[in-house]
Amino acid sequence: MNRLRFLHIPKTAGSTFTGCLAYQYFGKRHFSFTGHYQADINRFMSLSTSKKQKIALFTGHAPILTGIDIADNAKTITFLREPVSRVKSFIQHIAEGKSPEYLTGPFDLDQFLESGIADLSNLQTRMLINKGSFISRSLMDTISKSEARDMALYNLFNSVSEFGIQEYFDESLVLFARSLNWSIPYYISVNKKNTKRLVEFKQRHLDRIAELNSIDTELYIAAKVKFLSIIECADFDNVTLNKLKQNNSSVSPRNSILNTRHVLFRLRRRIWKFYEVAPSS
Repeated sequence: MNRLRFLHIPKTAGSTFTGCLAYQYFGKRHFSFTGHYQADINRFMSLSTSKKQKIALFTGHAPILTGIDIADNAKTITFLREPVSRVKSFIQHIAEGKSPEYLTGPFDLDQFLESGIADLSNLQTRMLINKGSFISRSLMDTISKSEARDMALYNLFNSVSEFGIQEYFDESLVLFARSLNWSIPYYISVNKKNTKRLVEFKQRHLDRIAELNSIDTELYIAAKVKFLSIIECADFDNVTLNKLKQNNSSVSPRNSILNTRHVLFRLRRRIWKFYEVAPSS
């Protein structure tokens, strides 16, 4: 199995997709980026040469260039998401207390939108052009908005082997399966929002989110046009798409198999502290 890297942009269904990867790469060594650049580099460098070479799957939060050669040379796939929807999902995640490090007091949506937190502004573009730190603004501050967009699109269309769209999750999996010679993918939707604690977004909040993500919006529109042109072609595998939808239904016996493998995958990651390399089978 060829080495693969999943460039996980936060709040683009990446946690659910990682479960899908767990099914496809079950028993293979993996390395997960945590988003802390230097700590990730140090953790990787502490591994033996043998362990490094046996890594079949890289996942987690790191930009297009991670600073680790074998990860940067791996076949790379990623997901994009409509930017306002992505940021709303991120804010919901924070408001539920799932990442308390982002808050210094009670959650206030207006204040949070003005906090300057990198995840709120053009994160998808930055992750497609940055090197090392996925949240760094340094490169974005030295180039124009159009240059950042064009650079991100160039990397998406040329450096990334295949990309998906979160809103077309099943169709994206079919494209990945064809490109990577996978069996029909299975997955469990995870990291869902708490419907009892929904954040109320007023129009001023939506307008501010859109303003903060103007480059991401242009990136997403261009990427979606290309994506739709692919899945609307006559040779798109609708047969596999229908099988995928059927097999991922709640009544499918295969779904229980995936549940078991997903639980095992999560246990393996807990055992290996800080998402260390997983043992081979």
